[in-house]
Amino acid sequence: MANAELWSSPVVQALFVRSPPAPLSPKVVWCQDLTTQINQLSANLNVIAVLHLLNDDFNGCHELVQTQEGNPYSDHLHSIAHRREPDYWNSKYWIERFSHEHLPEIYSPGGTITQAKQEMEKFVDAVQTVETSGEGVPDHEKRQWEEMTMLARILINLE
Repeated sequence: MANAELWSSPVVQALFVRSPPAPLSPKVVWCQDLTTQINQLSANLNVIAVLHLLNDDFNGCHELVQTQEGNPYSDHLHSIAHRREPDYWNSKYWIERFSHEHLPEIYSPGGTITQAKQEMEKFVDAVQTVETSGEGVPDHEKRQWEEMTMLARILINLE
């Protein structure tokens, strides 16, 4: 499936207009009906995985990315899925295992990959603190949504 077809698909459209942003650590899949539709898309495995992540189905995402360990985008998705579980230590473990050219674009515009990875780790710590205290949740949900949708855009455009 070409990226233009993906962008116009009802699944992608529904996920990108979703409001409010996804919770930091969802308890349920956002829209169960979308799970089957996502799985039926003819797209790269990482595109399918990131769409599951946008649908709060980190188990669906995790099952797919686990099959592609060593792929930097799969490992990136793996780190986000673990952060959302929440499994903060494991999220940081995966951050250490990958690198790709788009990290600065997502986490530290104008910075280096090393700086981007440091920002990723700081965000894991911030999410853990926010989840414990309950303070600042909306701001962190917004930041997480921006992170996930930016990664989704990158992956769809690479399709």
